[in-house]
Amino acid sequence: MASILIKISGYLLIILLGAILRRIGFFKKELARTIGVLVVTVTLPASLIRNSPSIVIGSELPKLFLFAIFASSLTLFGGYLLAKRKREPKTAALMLSTSTFNVGAFLLPFVELFYPGAGVGYLCMFDSGNSIMGLGISYALAKSASNPKASLTFGSILKTLLDSVPFMTYVVLFVLAFLQIRLPDFILEYAGMIGNANAFLTMFMIGLMIELKLPKAEIREIGKVIALRYALIVLLIGILMILPSMDPFVKLIAALCLFAPVATASVVYAMECGYQGELVSMVSTLTMFISIAAIILIILGFGQSYITI
Repeated sequence: MASILIKISGYLLIILLGAILRRIGFFKKELARTIGVLVVTVTLPASLIRNSPSIVIGSELPKLFLFAIFASSLTLFGGYLLAKRKREPKTAALMLSTSTFNVGAFLLPFVELFYPGAGVGYLCMFDSGNSIMGLGISYALAKSASNPKASLTFGSILKTLLDSVPFMTYVVLFVLAFLQIRLPDFILEYAGMIGNANAFLTMFMIGLMIELKLPKAEIREIGKVIALRYALIVLLIGILMILPSMDPFVKLIAALCLFAPVATASVVYAMECGYQGELVSMVSTLTMFISIAAIILIILGFGQSYITI
């Protein structure tokens, strides 16, 4: 257990480093967006490529894929109901705050650390469904709900998906896995060199983004969003536990995915939907803290026997 806590504390120290350097004025918060672009377009895809040998097209793939879509759909609808089904930008913000899961950028470094190989493969299976929703369909639906005149088309959803580098990386890797084609070792090695920076950059970016000052006007609404989000997550965990014919280790990885924080892309998506408030960014920040605590508790309480470090 000591080694586990040492590894996790290292991640927390990186987050703290980012927060301190921003606090003393060494870096500005705007740098987080630049690092986020670097993570999403370079280091995250490289990390996925490095772990591609662990992707296996097996019986668990459709279960995790469909469960991720179900989880995103349920939480997205919950946000829509919380907004009382109004067609305005704030509705988009509420939908994106309750439904998205930052699996690839936030959770992947933890799973890589404790459950490399099969654990990363199962995470990718879940995140393939999660990415379809979070990087495309959920955004398109939220955008449609933000404006009574907005229209939702197959073309708009498809364009969003095609523009997502992590999603297209998943598509290519799963096609290769289905065809049983393994990438050459030198590509995996190069991808590993780049992907090794993913954990540091992700945690440092989180540190730069953390906001400790809550806007008074939105504290109550932020509380409602977080309460609804985690109430639905607990419901989903309950459904996950009673699912038949699913390996306990697979359920563990899926549970970790459900406790991933709000995707940082949701902040940008909400702004593109016309929302100008701080609700999404604050919920994203707070769920990072909650997620770190939940991940530690799940790993120490239920996942120690699967750890391979």
